Amino acid sequence: MTSELSAKQILVVLGSLQARSSNGTLARALLSYLGGGVDITFTRALYDLPPFNADVEAGTPPAVVGAWRAEIAAADVVIFATPEYAFGIPGTLKNSLDWVVGTGEFVGKHVALLGVSTMGSGASFALEALDRTIRVMSAEVIGTLSVGHVRAKLDENGTVSDPETRDALARLASSVTASLAVSAGPVL
Repeated sequence: MTSELSAKQILVVLGSLQARSSNGTLARALLSYLGGGVDITFTRALYDLPPFNADVEAGTPPAVVGAWRAEIAAADVVIFATPEYAFGIPGTLKNSLDWVVGTGEFVGKHVALLGVSTMGSGASFALEALDRTIRVMSAEVIGTLSVGHVRAKLDENGTVSDPETRDALARLASSVTASLAVSAGPVL
């Protein structure tokens, strides 16, 4: 299986800009279930993208916008890991999506959604909003996981200690792996 996946690209988009965010921790835990043989990129685009402006987009967008679009286009699977702010997605994540709504990079793209929250309800509202936006761009959502009370599910080292959360991450990773294998075509 590893040889099938060796040329596959995964782009990870963290909705939080915090250096030690819980969604980053869970995204890394998810990736640990994939094993080797995939190239993984954590985008930095959310740090650098200017506020979306349709006038700028209609002209020549900044180079960072082109780089963001190229990262998405090169990925076989995009994994979003986001917190929930005010029952929605963070503004920087929404801004990044605004830059690609009409440009086609997400058409047919396989996408996994991971929402992380300290609240008991998880990040369900953020995931609903993200799911709607991604589907408008014609992406194919291959799996979704909402994790609530995240701090209680991590040990003092920031490792996922909750067995149910680990199992759910493994299931989402299986969906990602299956998506990568399908896009690899037949094995000769």
